[in-house]
Parts: sequence; structure tokens; C-alpha cells
Amino acid sequence: MHPTVFKIPYLPEWLADIKSYGVMMMIAFLTGIWMACRRAMRSQANPDIVLNLGFISLVAGVAGARIMFVWHYWDTRFANQPHPWAAVFDIRAGGLEFWGGPLLTIPAIYIYLRFFAKASARWYMDMLAPSLAWGLAITRIGCFLNGCCWGSVCVDQHDPARMHAEVPWAVRFPYGSPAMLQQYHFGQLTLPRELLYQGPTTAAEPIAREFLDAAIADDGKTLHQLRENMDAAARRAQATTQSDAEDLQRNKDALAEARKAYFTHQISPVGLVEQQASRYGLTVRQLAALADHYRSKPVHPTQLYEMISGMLISWLLSIMFYYRRRHGILLPWFLILYSISRYLLEAIRQDNPLDVGGVTISQAISFGTFAAGVIALIYIYKALPEIGPGVKKFVLPDDEPPTARPIRA
Repeated sequence: MHPTVFKIPYLPEWLADIKSYGVMMMIAFLTGIWMACRRAMRSQANPDIVLNLGFISLVAGVAGARIMFVWHYWDTRFANQPHPWAAVFDIRAGGLEFWGGPLLTIPAIYIYLRFFAKASARWYMDMLAPSLAWGLAITRIGCFLNGCCWGSVCVDQHDPARMHAEVPWAVRFPYGSPAMLQQYHFGQLTLPRELLYQGPTTAAEPIAREFLDAAIADDGKTLHQLRENMDAAARRAQATTQSDAEDLQRNKDALAEARKAYFTHQISPVGLVEQQASRYGLTVRQLAALADHYRSKPVHPTQLYEMISGMLISWLLSIMFYYRRRHGILLPWFLILYSISRYLLEAIRQDNPLDVGGVTISQAISFGTFAAGVIALIYIYKALPEIGPGVKKFVLPDDEPPTARPIRA
């Protein structure tokens, strides 16, 4: 789990992190568009239109995925924030749901092709469909590095401790990861009392990983400086004579400020970790080392399952592109194949709640997209011509145009 690839020096903390998910999403976008442009050039289509479609897909895809996530988790992740709408636009904090991307991107692409580019929507959709599956596959690597979209617990039922993995490729996410925290709250995992503190609610909460990292980086310097400031202010207040009332009041105010800063530090993340370590006779580094021993229970790497599924779908659609006899069938086939894959994978994922009629929201959407793909295929085969409007069959220069040869457009 590596949510941050590296940090850019000399930038503010909130801007310095280069997130692994964002890096993989950009790789997915660039490679997917490159492959779509190759298909366009081989089909004598316009690569510039494909580039424009790529930009539309990037903007609409991220916006749609974010809108769906905010809509789905508004009550639990946004409504209770001090500034809910600011949290909505804080995309660096994470929160995208894949199905929201295609549901907004596909209409946006169709509108552009139909009313602005004046090109065959079916033809260009065929060029983009394999890249859509490819982009999904690469982005799921970012999910794995980020630690999101994790799978359900898969432990050997014959292991009394319920800690050994049922399959050899199962993964255990580190302390503080979303998978570990969810397992703790679900009662699937226990933690020692040294790593638990009394949070704002009555239940004991695990110390956040970022709190431990901040305390290690601070290394007690802030606490030492605050104590020195408080001691110095106390000495000055005691040394001031009663005759100098103005200096006496000023020093008393300085002492009050120093004490306030000290007690404010005590309830800060760094101070919380320092107090917890002191309570159990540990140093901050010893407390962090203890946390490193407590990872999540083994879970299915569903992110990697979906990466493999996406690559297989992309490979299959790429082959179909050059052997299809009818324009417009690749996007419906993507909807059909991915809907099946996503529905099955959701059955072994643990991050999404069963909040739509006993299934996850992605499973519910997969029902609809599967049906939409089937209906679209039937409509294309029954009501539309083989070749999209304004498109010519591609024939190699040295070949005679055969009558029963698969189209290359």
C-alpha cells in the first residue's frame, strides 16, 4: 500500500503529495488514448477527434465518478463536515465510483460526435471501447496502491487464530488502512489497548496512522519547546515585583498563553500520541513499532482481480474491433461483459454497503447496464445498417475489396 508516490519539495503539505491513484489514472488515460488513436489511423478515421474525445472522457469521467460517490455517501462522508461543499470538491481526499464515469461520459461523447464533430458515433465509440476497459484495468492498480476497493476477509477456516490466508495471493493491508479500520469496527479484528484511545464517541478508536507519523516526525520537539516556554513565563511572572503592576499583568498573560498553547498541544494529534505512549510506558517510536505488527486480516485483492478482468475485456474488444461486421457493437459488449464481471466481484468486496435492495449500488447499476447493453445490441442488429453514416470500408491498397471480408473500419 503506497498511496503517495513521492512529495514535491518546497510546496505546501496539502499540495506536495503526488498520489499513486492519480498517477495510475493519468497513465491509463495517456495509454488508452494512444491505443485509440492507433485504431483511428488504421481505420482511416480522424485521430484529432479521438484526442478531443479523450479530453471529454477525462473531464466527464472524473466528474461523473465524483458525483456518484458524493451522492452515494453524502450522509456519512459529507453532510457531517464543517464545510460540506468544500469537501465535495476536495478530490485529493479520495472518493470516486467507476460507474459514475461512463454514465456521464457516454452521453457527453455522443453529444460531441453527433452535434459538433458531425461524425459517426458508432464508429468512434468502437475505437474508444477497448481503451475504456484498458483504462479501468490500469486505474485499479492505483486502487490497490491506495488501499481502497478492498475485498472480503479470506482466512483459513481450519486456522484457530483465523489469521492464515485461505488463498496464497491474499493480501494484508497495513495498520491504519481503510481495510484494517473497517475490520476493527466490524469486530473481525482486535487491537491491543495501547493502540486504542477514547475518541469523541463512547467507543474506543484506533490511533490513526497519520497521527503516529506526525508524532514521529515531530520527535517531541514541540512538547519540549512548549514546556520551556511555560517554565520561562512562570519564572518571569514570579520574578516580577508587585510594585510594577503593568509588567506583572503582562507576564501573567504570557504565562496564561503559554499554558493554553501547552494544553492545546495535548489534544492535538501529536499530543494524543505522546500521551498514549506515556500512559503505557512507551516511547512514540515504540508505539509506532507496535502498530506495524497489526495489519488487516487477509483479504481478496479485488483491485487486482478487476485489473485482470479489465485487461481481458480490453483484449477481447480489441480483437473484435478488427473482425466485427457491424459498427457500434463494442460499447454494448463492454457494458455486458463488465457488468457481469463487476457484479461477481462486488460479491467478494467488503468496502461497499448492501444498501440497494440487498445488493451494492454497483451491482444494482450493473443490472441496468447489462440490460442496456443487450437492448443496444438488439437495436443495432435489427434497426441500423452495418456501416455507420459517412464511413467507408477500409481496404488495404494491394487488396481487391472482397464481398465477404470483415470490415476494418
